[in-house]
Amino acid sequence: MKKIVFILLMLPYLLFARIDYSTYPQAKAFVNKMHKRYKFDTRYLYGLLKKAKHQPETLDRYSGKHKVGATDYSWHRYKSKILIPESIALGRKFMQRNKKWLKKASRKYGISPAIIAAFIRVESKFGMYGSEYNVWDSLVTLAFNRNRKQKFFRGELEKSLILARREHLNVRELRGSFAGAMGCVQQVPSMYLRHGTDLDGDGRRNPNSMADCIGSIASFLHKQKWNNQLPAVVRASYPGKRFRGLRTGYRSRYSMKTIRAHGVRPRTPFPYSQAYLVKVRDTHYDELYLGTRNYRIITRYNASSRYAVTIALYAEAMEREWRSIK
Repeated sequence: MKKIVFILLMLPYLLFARIDYSTYPQAKAFVNKMHKRYKFDTRYLYGLLKKAKHQPETLDRYSGKHKVGATDYSWHRYKSKILIPESIALGRKFMQRNKKWLKKASRKYGISPAIIAAFIRVESKFGMYGSEYNVWDSLVTLAFNRNRKQKFFRGELEKSLILARREHLNVRELRGSFAGAMGCVQQVPSMYLRHGTDLDGDGRRNPNSMADCIGSIASFLHKQKWNNQLPAVVRASYPGKRFRGLRTGYRSRYSMKTIRAHGVRPRTPFPYSQAYLVKVRDTHYDELYLGTRNYRIITRYNASSRYAVTIALYAEAMEREWRSIK
């Protein structure tokens, strides 16, 4: 009986005892790999692992059954939070404040400031969100505990160290999302290594610098061959309130002949022979859009039709605002 009472008394301390990741066999193997492959100092890495704080809530998001919508909002939420006048006004203020960097990125990469602003609005509300978590703590937790994307997160942990060393950043000071996506454009370390830019010219690519965020989105879109003259989506009409005629999404590309044969019509001119058929489900009806190659590019950043349509429509609004700012 005394043993049971003792265990019950100690249970809160046991549950919240600090985890020392430097003692994990998987972590030790990781340290050896980083030392052999990239010449990282082992004492430095063990010190970082020892300081890492376990993030149980972060782990819960990727353990067990995947919860649909846990990392992607509903279409209603996107519309009610982002595609509204207050949000458009916020975007105008952002473009006014950052006109210098938007113009510089546009000149360097040939990308419209409107689409750059749209990405930053959706990803972090212009930097208001997206830095709530310590990236190192999140990635260590996800790299060394079983979850459905453990291999991916261990790779991102590796890339976070490479990024920090290359850009003279303190890896313990990187801030981002629960999944290790950093800064105002929410790029994981591997993506930032590919697309990050030093737009402000301070000698390093910094995911928490707004100028560099603007540059990194422009860089991504440039490499994907974004076309400023091409609409990403065009609204379409169809008979009824729910559409079930064809598969929809970024993998569903059809000839316009096929699309029209299923009763779908563009609401504005669409002079292209093929289109992605995009459906976003609202409470009482489905909204249909015809997507171009630009739509597909957005989904390469985040494979969600709701996300892509939101960015496309917000960018249209920002295009109008930008013309009055220039």
